[in-house]
Amino acid sequence: MKRIAVAVLAGILAAGLTGCTYADPGQEQELRQAESPATPSTPSARSKTLVGTFQSQAVATTGTATIEVNESGAILQLENMAPGPGDDLRVMLSPGTLTPGAGGVSVLSSTKMLEVGPFRAGATQRFVMDPQAWDTMPEPVLSVVIYNYATKTAYGTADLSAPLSSPRATSVNKG
Repeated sequence: MKRIAVAVLAGILAAGLTGCTYADPGQEQELRQAESPATPSTPSARSKTLVGTFQSQAVATTGTATIEVNESGAILQLENMAPGPGDDLRVMLSPGTLTPGAGGVSVLSSTKMLEVGPFRAGATQRFVMDPQAWDTMPEPVLSVVIYNYATKTAYGTADLSAPLSSPRATSVNKG
């Protein structure tokens, strides 16, 4: 009889403890946030355009760079490109911008660069980055660099900025 009473008491105690586990409200909120799927960004909050014109550095380089960012990722478009000759040219993204260096030569303000891909012969090139690749960039992208990997030389850099929107023409009728 004593064994049955102990077994029943142990069962009641175990059932009671299982149903009454304490959870700190802060931890419960954190858990819900971690378990819930990420709220997708609104397209207008995620969409942006960055543009820049290449400036020559080590070698004469001309052209423009445009990055269109949206919920699908980012697209880098290079147009009217004409870099100097090189055997191993690559397209890089950088958190740096061009700054005046010694002797009036422009240099990048950061040595960090992330390779997008090889620079191929042709005036127009397009590079597509998926949203995960774009969102996990360690730092904001401030420039596009044409880089000669063989000689470790920046041929040219396009500092990026949001394009200026053209003001709408309005007529004022003064009567």
